[in-house]
Amino acid sequence: MKKYILGGITGFLVATTLSAHAEEITSLIGKTIQGAFPFQIEGKTLGTPAIVVDGTSYLPVRAFGEATGYEVSFNADLGISLKKKEEQPPLPSPSPTPSPSATPGPSAVGDPSRGYQAIKSVSFSLKDEKTKKSTGDFGLIQVDGAQYVSLSTVSSFYTISWNEPLVQLSLNGQLVTLITTNNQYSKGTGAFTYDGTIYINLSMLNLKGIVKEGALALSEDI
Repeated sequence: MKKYILGGITGFLVATTLSAHAEEITSLIGKTIQGAFPFQIEGKTLGTPAIVVDGTSYLPVRAFGEATGYEVSFNADLGISLKKKEEQPPLPSPSPTPSPSATPGPSAVGDPSRGYQAIKSVSFSLKDEKTKKSTGDFGLIQVDGAQYVSLSTVSSFYTISWNEPLVQLSLNGQLVTLITTNNQYSKGTGAFTYDGTIYINLSMLNLKGIVKEGALALSEDI
């Protein structure tokens, strides 16, 4: 086994016990290195090996510190210092581009899922009547040039009753429409079921919808 002199590398080694005193380190100067072996952290082998002197293992300070997230520095008076590296704050995510305040974009063709839009508030206004408002989890679907709303969207304004497949909507005690509900969507249908919810064509109520900042405004389609 080759012999190595410890004096040239003592400034870069630390005992695995981390309890050596200054006089103990001094007593090692000139001692023979009895062995060198690879050293791994989390399965990754460090580039600088650990050594054994008098039966005690010593690790390379700089390689060990950098591998475990420490900055290593040396001062002739203070000795070797390890300081935990400061974590860099994550870069802020770019702000999403706000959607324009306007009527929803072009309706999907033949696919209700592509024309779906979640709505949180609805206003309802008819001629010579005070505007009414409602909040909740509502849905608007634009498909094949038509607008459909979930029954819950208009339930605060209309009296709804149904006996599947028929859905009846009344306003102020007067029947507005009676519609047959289809299980599957078909172009021009008066009502259909989507994701377990009944959607009704606004044209059946003589209404049109405009979305502005996530709110749906329903008014007469004159």
